[in-house]
Amino acid sequence: ILLGLLASCGIKKKNIKNPKAKLKSAEELIHKVELGDKMPEWLLIKGKINIEKEEQSIKLSGNIRIRKDSAIWMSVTAPFGIELFRAMIRPDSVFFINITKANYTKKPISYLHKQLKKEIDFFQIQEMFFGTPSVPKANYNLTENKNSYTISAKEKNKKAIIFTVEKENFRIIQGNYKTLENEYFKFNLSQYSKTEEKFLLPNNIRLSIKATNDFNAELNCSKITVNKAQKMTFLIPKNYVELQ
Repeated sequence: ILLGLLASCGIKKKNIKNPKAKLKSAEELIHKVELGDKMPEWLLIKGKINIEKEEQSIKLSGNIRIRKDSAIWMSVTAPFGIELFRAMIRPDSVFFINITKANYTKKPISYLHKQLKKEIDFFQIQEMFFGTPSVPKANYNLTENKNSYTISAKEKNKKAIIFTVEKENFRIIQGNYKTLENEYFKFNLSQYSKTEEKFLLPNNIRLSIKATNDFNAELNCSKITVNKAQKMTFLIPKNYVELQ
C-alpha cells in the first residue's frame, strides 16, 4: 500500500509539471489561451460603472445581459435607480435610447468604429465580457515576466498590438492596440473568478481610449449569473425622436 501511495504521488507531481513548462514561442502561448476559452450561452452582469471623459467623472450603475453571438443588452441608471439610457448591440447594428432626452439612435455596427477609434465588432465586445478576447493574427514576439507573458507585434504603418497574459490560468489581462504614436485603444481584464459552472470570468473591466478626446470607463461587477435566460426587452416609445 505504501509503495502504491508513493508511486501515485510521483505520478501526480509529474503531471503538475507539464502545465508549468516554459513556453518557447508566442504561438504556444496563444494556443494555451485558446484552450482555456469558454463562453456561456447567457451572461448577466450587474455592477458599478465609472466613466471619465473631458476631466469629468461620472458614477453609474449597469445591468448587462448577453446572449452569445446574438445580442448585448445594457441598461444604465443614475443614483436612486433612475434609468438614463438603454442600448442594444447586435452583430450588424447598434440601438441607443436616451430616456432623459426622449430620443434614440439606430446605426450600423460601424458606428462604434468612429466612437471607439478602432475597428471593433460585436464579437470582440462580447469576448471582453466573457474574458476571452481573441488575438488577431500577426508576427508576435514573446517576453516572459515574473507573473505574466507579453506578446507584441509591430506593423509597417507604426501600428502595434500588445497582449499580456497571466501565468496561473493563461487569461488575457490586457490588450493594447496602438494606432498612432499618441493614440491607442486599451482594455484591462482583472479579478477573474470561477463560477459554479466552471466559467472563468473577469470581475473588473477597464476600457481606455486615447485620441482626440480621451475616454476611460471601468466596470466593477457585483453580480454575475451564467446560462440563465434573460429578458432583453427593447421597445422604443412612439413619441421618441430619432437622431440622424
